[in-house]
Amino acid sequence: MRRFNETVAIWLSAKFSTMVCFWSFNVLALLPAAWPASLQITQFISSGYLQLIALPLLAVSADISFRRTEARAQQDHVAIMAEVAMLKAIQVEQHEILRLLHNKAQP
Repeated sequence: MRRFNETVAIWLSAKFSTMVCFWSFNVLALLPAAWPASLQITQFISSGYLQLIALPLLAVSADISFRRTEARAQQDHVAIMAEVAMLKAIQVEQHEILRLLHNKAQP
């Protein structure tokens, strides 16, 4: 159920983050200027319904995105630390080779 909820939250958040949604909300906001009888329904939709639905939805999708970003950062950190450990091992080997070469070069 959690995976389904997260999928829906991400999908709906992506739909809210479009220019189509932006222009639709602009039309909705300007509708009472052209048709004054639509004021109450426009207020209900915008102030009541959309805010009650959109605000929690955007908060949930932001939390999901944060968790995914945090997991990705953790994976990157582990990979980078493994790379650093490998580079340190190579550096130790190179120092040993240089020490041996230096000792051979001295009479």
